[in-house]
Amino acid sequence: MINTRLICLGTVLLMMSLTGILAKTQNVELAFGQVYGSAGFLAAEVPGTMTDAPATVLGFTSKEAHRTVVLTDKAGDYLALLEPGRYCVSAYTRAGKHLQLANNQVRCVDVGVFGKDVRLDVMLVRPKT
Repeated sequence: MINTRLICLGTVLLMMSLTGILAKTQNVELAFGQVYGSAGFLAAEVPGTMTDAPATVLGFTSKEAHRTVVLTDKAGDYLALLEPGRYCVSAYTRAGKHLQLANNQVRCVDVGVFGKDVRLDVMLVRPKT
């Protein structure tokens, strides 16, 4: 009988603490900024033009070491939702091979809160085959 009461009391206390935790997490507001654009390989034949870079993995890393990865679609377009801060971009193949950014590529951007979207087109150097 005492064991049953202890189990019931323990269960009630556990439920109360979980309810408090859930209530606290539901009141948290998150702020995101949006970074979007296209990733493409610079064409060697016609300077200044890019060809699509589908299924490219873009990594956005902040100086606080927050990292978000996004995958470009079949046209090379992407959309990333990031917490406000300064992020630097890197690019990889789906297999994890590092892709070189073009020399004139902007590498870092400041992300603000939603409504102040940042466009960042990522220019890549085509890997030598």
